Amino acid sequence: MHSIVIILFSLIALYTPIYSCIVKANPTLNVRQSPSATGTIVRSLYQGTTVKCLENKNGFCRIDTNQWASAEYINCATTASDSYESTPPKADYTRKTWRNVKLNQRTIDMILRAEVYLAQMGMSGFQFSLSQGSYSSSVTASAGTHDGGGAIDIRTSVVNNDKKKVDTMIVALRKAGFAAWSRGRVADSFENNKHIHAIAIGDREASSGATNQVASFKRGRNGLKGDGVDPDAYLGRAIPTWAK
Repeated sequence: MHSIVIILFSLIALYTPIYSCIVKANPTLNVRQSPSATGTIVRSLYQGTTVKCLENKNGFCRIDTNQWASAEYINCATTASDSYESTPPKADYTRKTWRNVKLNQRTIDMILRAEVYLAQMGMSGFQFSLSQGSYSSSVTASAGTHDGGGAIDIRTSVVNNDKKKVDTMIVALRKAGFAAWSRGRVADSFENNKHIHAIAIGDREASSGATNQVASFKRGRNGLKGDGVDPDAYLGRAIPTWAK
């Protein structure tokens, strides 16, 4: 009987799920060789990076062999998003009006994923305010990128264009599978219309312009005419494996 109990506990331990943690620090979190604020820095992790907390010690999480990061800036309450990294959204292209813009259901699901990530990175309860959706040709400045599915523009004025909050919004969108950039924070044609522009990667109804923007994003560029450098490159590319 004793051996049976041991086997049962062993099986429970073997099949206990290990949940991922997410880096909250903006824009990066130092990883140290020891669990101490004075430990040698061995590398840095971008905000939104997925890690495992293998051990807690002195307020630090061990994320790998001789690699420790401050537990204060890591959130391990991430059960809600555990499947997002490897599971793409359902290919539901039903069109509907949602938050006052037209979108397909796949894009909506991806936005909701991004909002889960926002909560995990410290912006609990925040909802994106959409200024432009998909299947729209009304804005000339969009150059056709919103003509098809998967395209959204997001207001940053709702957070007073606060840099750290906008950064976190971009990271959350990228982590949910969007090619996303800030517009107007650097010298570009949107200086008087600051916002976030995003395209849902893999949207089969995306316009050709939007598809070209996703390709530009994957090259580390800004998706605009001239294919300039990504203005948010310092945030990294925390896109899910299914979107790579």
